[in-house]
Amino acid sequence: MNITSFSLSYMFLAVSIVEFIFFLYYKFLVINTGAKSKKREKIIGNMKDPEHWRGRNNIIAFISLAWSLISVFAFIYLKFFYTTGLLSIVYIFVYIALIVLSVSLFIKKNKLVPGK
Repeated sequence: MNITSFSLSYMFLAVSIVEFIFFLYYKFLVINTGAKSKKREKIIGNMKDPEHWRGRNNIIAFISLAWSLISVFAFIYLKFFYTTGLLSIVYIFVYIALIVLSVSLFIKKNKLVPGK
């Protein structure tokens, strides 16, 4: 199935906005669980290792920011510099799969190991 490069560019813009919202969410979690935050106890509660959790959320925030920036660059390229009319819709699905894969590999790599 093919779509226009114009439509695909706006799909990349939508992905960029979603990724930026994820960045803000995770970054606010990290900020609100800081040592001087009043909301720290409401969010963390009786968590076993809050510092590892905060570090992991901080890295996921920056992964989301990186994908957001890459998506903005893809949007700009497709919108202003790419002149061919039709592109395969598979590109957006592969792109989203790469995003999910990068985050899931990071989470799998940084799971808490019992006894550490």
